[in-house]
Amino acid sequence: MWEAAPGTFAGGTATRVDERIWAIDLGFQGWDQVVYAYLLASPDGGELALIETGPAATLPALRAGIAAAGFDIAQLTKIFVSHIHLDHSGGAGVIVREQPDVRVFVHPIGAPHLIDPARLVNSAARLYGDRMDALWGEVVLVPEDRVVSLSDAETLDAAGHVLSVLFTPGHASHHVAYWEPELGAVFTGDVGGVRMPGADFALPPAPPPDLAPDDWVVSTDRLRQTGPRRLYLTHGGPIDDVSEHLDQLMPNLAAAEDICREAMLAGADDAEVTELLQTHTEGRIGAAVTELPGIVQRYGWASPSFLSALGFRRLLARRGEIPKP
Repeated sequence: MWEAAPGTFAGGTATRVDERIWAIDLGFQGWDQVVYAYLLASPDGGELALIETGPAATLPALRAGIAAAGFDIAQLTKIFVSHIHLDHSGGAGVIVREQPDVRVFVHPIGAPHLIDPARLVNSAARLYGDRMDALWGEVVLVPEDRVVSLSDAETLDAAGHVLSVLFTPGHASHHVAYWEPELGAVFTGDVGGVRMPGADFALPPAPPPDLAPDDWVVSTDRLRQTGPRRLYLTHGGPIDDVSEHLDQLMPNLAAAEDICREAMLAGADDAEVTELLQTHTEGRIGAAVTELPGIVQRYGWASPSFLSALGFRRLLARRGEIPKP
C-alpha cells in the first residue's frame, strides 16, 4: 500500500503573508508546505495569536518560526484551532502546559477532546500504531479553564485582528473556519482542502469518523459567501484564485467517493482502495508530478490516501450502501 516518505526539511520558516500575519512552515515529516500554523500579531507587536498549532512533534519548528518572524512564543495569548485532528491542534496541550495563561478556542464538540484527549489518542493509535510518537509527539490535555467553546458567527479579537467564527462541518462535525473581514481572508483548516503550490488540484481530505459530503457542500458555499480575496489553507498555504479553487473542491470529493463506492461494491479491501485513490490523486496533480519533485509526497502527508479510503468506507457503511466493516 502506498505511503508517503519522510523528507529532510526542518521547518521553522516564517513568511509574511498579510498585514501582521505570518505563515509558519512546520516542516511536518521533513516536508515544506505540508502543515502551516498562522501567526497573528497585534499592531504594537506585543501580543500574538495562533491559528492552528500543528502536532506537538513540530513544536520546535513552530517556536523557530515565531522567532524568525521577530517574536517570542511567550507573547502568545490565544490559540484558535479549526478542529481537533492532531495535525491541527495536537500541540496545544504542550503549549498551554508551558504557558498556562494561553487560551484555546475550539468548536464545542471538540472541546471535551482537548480537555481529555484519551479517546482521540486511542483512535489515532489504532491507525498509526508505533508511528504515533514520530508523527504527533506528546499529546497533552488542555485544562478545562483554558478551553473556550466557540459559537457560530461570533466575533473575536485575535491580537488586534477581528475573526468571525464559521462553523463548517463536512470534513469533521466540529470543524471551524475563521473569517478576517478587514483583510478579506479565510483561515480554512481542512474545509478548504489541500493544494500544494504549483499544482492546480484541490484535494479534499476525507478521513473517518464523521465525513459528511452534504454538509461539506454547504460549508464550501459558506466560505464563498464571505467573498474572500484569499484562503489560508493549513495544508499548502495561501490561495488567491479563490473561486477556481472552491469550484473544484466538491466535484473532487464526489469523484473520490465514486471511486471508493465502485471499488468497495466490487469487494476491494482498504489497501486496494488506497491504491486507486492514490493513482487518481497523482493523475489529477498532472504534469506537476514530474515538474515539482516531492509534490506527491507533500499531498500524501497532508491527506493520506489510506485515511480517505477509511473515511469513505465508514461513510458508505453508515448510509447502508456497503456492509459495515
